[in-house]
Amino acid sequence: MKFRYLFSILPVCFAFMFAGCGVTAEDLMKNYLAECQNNYFVGTTQNFKVSLWSGTREDPYEPNGELGELVDFCIISVVPVGDVSTFGLNYTVEVNDKTYNGEFEKSPFDNSFAADIGVRVEDTDSIYAYIIVDGVSEVGKLECISTNFKIKNTDALSIVVDNFSENIISLSNGGESPVEGYCKIISTDKNLGIYFWYVRLVNAEGKDITVVIDPSSGEIMAKKL
Repeated sequence: MKFRYLFSILPVCFAFMFAGCGVTAEDLMKNYLAECQNNYFVGTTQNFKVSLWSGTREDPYEPNGELGELVDFCIISVVPVGDVSTFGLNYTVEVNDKTYNGEFEKSPFDNSFAADIGVRVEDTDSIYAYIIVDGVSEVGKLECISTNFKIKNTDALSIVVDNFSENIISLSNGGESPVEGYCKIISTDKNLGIYFWYVRLVNAEGKDITVVIDPSSGEIMAKKL
């Protein structure tokens, strides 16, 4: 498992070529979507904060502007609370009547651990996470915070396309160069239960467009063009 799939940027991602200004979010979703985050769950156990998100992504992932075969993914991530041992850190995830087990990988960027259980979950699924430290298990029920979002991933993409089509055309050199995009659910720095859609489009030269969207109203909260 490569760290780029588990940590830091774990996005809805689409790679696309713009042939003209008539592109729509539906076009992107149908024809050029390389990675799509659909939902986001949170919960706690005795010693860990737990997050889980799922969707589909291209496999193998190649940011070349061409859609490959899509596979399901589901990332579970934990962050220790306080001074707690992480020796022998494993997980069991119960999704309805199915169980998935595995070992976490340590993030090279922060104090989190993550794993991909390789399935896609739905907003209405019943999910319990068992975090196992050196053979001792603690459990938490995960709640889907994205189920109440009025703005879904397709809506977020539409907002970006509708408001910044000229910028996107410029970013893609008039449709001649591939542009890779990321759209994920992020929270405030203090994790106060406030979430946003984060959409970033970037070209091969590293130039980008970044938009932060309120999932309740669709308001653009911040942008970098």
